[in-house]
Amino acid sequence: MTSSSTDSPSEPEQVAGPGPGPPPESGSTRLSGLARHSAIYTAAPLLRQVISIGMTWLYTGWLKGPGFGIKETVDLWMIGLQQLLGQNVLGAMVRFYFDREDERERASVVTSCTIAITALAWVVCGAAFLFAGDLRGLMLGSGGDVTADELETILKLVLVLVPFQLSTLAGFYYLQIQKRSAAYTTLQTVKFVFEIGMNFWLIGALGWGVKGFLLSMLAGEVLMSTFLTGGMLVRLGPRVEWRVLKPILLYAAPLVPVGICQFGLHQLDRRLLLELGGENGAAAQTMTGIYGLGYKVGYLVNAMLLGSFLQIWQPWIYAVKDPDEQGRLVARVSTYCVLAIAAATAGVIVFGREAVAILSGDPVFLPGWQVVPLVASGYVAWALYQVSQIPLFLAKRTGRLFVVNLIALAANVGLNVWLIPRFGFVGAGMATCGTFALLALLGVIASREAAHVPFEAGRLAAALALVAACVAGTFAIELKLVDTRVLGTIGGLAAKAGLFALIVLGLWRVLRRAERGELITWIAAKIRR
Repeated sequence: MTSSSTDSPSEPEQVAGPGPGPPPESGSTRLSGLARHSAIYTAAPLLRQVISIGMTWLYTGWLKGPGFGIKETVDLWMIGLQQLLGQNVLGAMVRFYFDREDERERASVVTSCTIAITALAWVVCGAAFLFAGDLRGLMLGSGGDVTADELETILKLVLVLVPFQLSTLAGFYYLQIQKRSAAYTTLQTVKFVFEIGMNFWLIGALGWGVKGFLLSMLAGEVLMSTFLTGGMLVRLGPRVEWRVLKPILLYAAPLVPVGICQFGLHQLDRRLLLELGGENGAAAQTMTGIYGLGYKVGYLVNAMLLGSFLQIWQPWIYAVKDPDEQGRLVARVSTYCVLAIAAATAGVIVFGREAVAILSGDPVFLPGWQVVPLVASGYVAWALYQVSQIPLFLAKRTGRLFVVNLIALAANVGLNVWLIPRFGFVGAGMATCGTFALLALLGVIASREAAHVPFEAGRLAAALALVAACVAGTFAIELKLVDTRVLGTIGGLAAKAGLFALIVLGLWRVLRRAERGELITWIAAKIRR
């Protein structure tokens, strides 16, 4: 999903970067190794998210309602343009890199993909830059108190930033290919801290608002693209070989429209809020900002855990050569992944109101808590979709993903158009939750038909049902007991803690007895180390 300097995930979620080489032979050791390397790749995103929590509080105070809404819309377009211009080609680069044995051929895979998508990004964004004045209203809407000239400047900064983001992303993919997790984590962290420092100067001290936010990112991307990706191209030899690039583009071709559809699934609700959230531009931007903050909290688990897991999960399963073993592992790991994401998400759902209150630098954002349970539960379904699509990548049958995502996007637009006028930003959250549930269902069906993976439907359904119960229980406590003063602050927290404990216990019971024993043994061994 995106490359915002502080609060949007920068790693792709389609065909993620590689991790260690072939896994060991035993199944339990394989799963242990998967967990270990997932933890390594979690380090940098976890640090970013922890710092982002504090930065979100500052952003809501620095930018106020309309400004924060514009920032959310800007994030939307950065994500969409990266998807359109080739982020998934970089994912395909990983898939084909490991198909090659010769080192020169592997180098050619990397350089061909990097140069091709960077060149395309500059051509497309450069053309759009020339017509920024005409595109301003379409892409950013009305700015309320922000002038048209300022909006045009903001859009131009986005168009300059995106090619550098894609170039930097190619360099980070290469670090993953080379299994240089320490360098990957260090550089990600240095870049992030540098951009945060620029934010304090340009936004906090100089008051440049969204322009300062984008200039901070641009400085970080230019430096990292020059030294990381530029250094990579110098070492490998900058060249584009069509015979190498052609099969990669054919493989990635269906993933480009898939990425665009997913851009719509994740971000189009903000643009629809601008259009359907009220006739006043400033009010619509403020509503978008409120929704964006609630969405950000609901997205936390996905940003911290799922993206990092996918960075190692996909190349890890590629290294398993036996198709039957692949199917069994995909089914088993899918269940474990959804259970883990559901357990972590339950805490976000239950205590989302407190999280929004902490992150709100302005009281206007407090109603955004109502979005948190809806978005967070939707992303549990999104996690199921993410792991369910692996069999299609393994079989190189990516065309079905476009159909699945197109249906989900149509449903998302319809739900938003229906629900936003009735329920405002809460309606957008409802649409997100319903859409991702549909997407997960369609993804599992497509993978079962294409690759005959024996997904554990009963246990997956039980996990999703417990998440739904958590959402219902949270709204019941907040609206029926806390808001009506039946329970005070302490009583409300106690009731929510009890609900969280019950949900986690239910998810624990979804595991079989032997699995619970293995997990306890594994955790105990890690603690003893």
